[in-house]
Order: sequence, then C-alpha cells, then structure tokens
Amino acid sequence: MKLLSKIALCLLGLLTPILSFSNPTNYTTEIIPLFADENLTQKIGQLEAGAEIKLVQTTAKASEIELNLWQKTKGFGRIWYHDFAKNITDAIFEKDFISNNPPLEILADKEDPNTGLIWQKVKMNVWVENSEFTQDLTNFWANTENTYKTECSVCHKQRDPKMHDANEWIAVFNGMVGFTDMDEATQRKVLRYLQMNAADSNSHK
Repeated sequence: MKLLSKIALCLLGLLTPILSFSNPTNYTTEIIPLFADENLTQKIGQLEAGAEIKLVQTTAKASEIELNLWQKTKGFGRIWYHDFAKNITDAIFEKDFISNNPPLEILADKEDPNTGLIWQKVKMNVWVENSEFTQDLTNFWANTENTYKTECSVCHKQRDPKMHDANEWIAVFNGMVGFTDMDEATQRKVLRYLQMNAADSNSHK
C-alpha cells in the first residue's frame, strides 16, 4: 500500500508542471496582425501591445490564440476592450470581417450604468504569426513608464496616472501627445500604461 502511495505521489509530481503549463496566460509586447486561418492568408485585424492572450496551439508557422474581451453592441463591434466599460483597446478588427458573422462566442451582456450602453463579454480564437510572447510584462511597463516620464514632463509638471480614470486619459493624452516626439506605436503603449494605472483601474503591478 505504501508503495502504491509513493508511485501515486511521483506521478502527481510529474503531472503538476504539465497542468500548470496548460494554456498559460501570455502577453504581446508589440502590435501584431491577426488572421482568420493557420496559413495566415486572411488578415482580420490587429492586437495591441500589452494585450492578454491564451495560447491554444502552436504550429511551425503560426499560433492559435484565444481572445476573451469586451465589445460594445453599438456600432460594428470592431474594437474589443480589455475590461468592461473602460475604453482600453486590446484588438481592432477589419470591418468586413466583423460584419460577416465571425466565429465569436458571446459570454455575457452587461449595461454600463454611466452611459446606458450594452457591453458584451466575447471570446474568439484567431491566428497570429509565431511571436515571442511573454508571461511577465514587468519590463514592458517599466519601459512605457520611463517613456512617459521622459516625453510628458517637458511642458508641464507630470501628471500622476491616478489623476484621471481610464476613459478620461484618452482625451487628456490626445491633448498633450502632439508636443512629444513619440511615434504612433509608442503613443499607444504609453496610453495603455496610463489607462492600466488610472484611478478606476486595477494596477497591473
């Protein structure tokens, strides 16, 4: 009996790393294109830097990923957001793709009490070219924070991210970004940093 128990414990020990590795959460570090197929022939949109994904499978050329995000029912639903009622963009889809019954699953409907808009929790699998995803965004956030501190303190005293909520930061940031030297990709990363650390957001740290 003791021998069987030891064998069972050994097997459990071998299985634990496999189970913990199963479908781990990963993050993008750059903006990457999204595709509808494994051969990467039909581009359907793009995924923002710092977005959360789950790897489903990886082939020699591509990775199938699961997106689990929020969209608004108003409009085409081309933009998928990181969190409910917060305009933190994670994915942007092509209009033609999102308008032609994409294979998404609607998980929940929820009304935003501040705007009356209905948001939907949605899930869909898409394909991306094999990329170097990360399971730790510490360096990503450190770099974007440093860029913010360097670029956004020339004209005035720097604002603490918690001075505004996630949605307010869009207008505030757009009003000052023209005075910086950041390219569009860098601007989007810095805006994400501000929104993810806003007054109404759970800190990523």
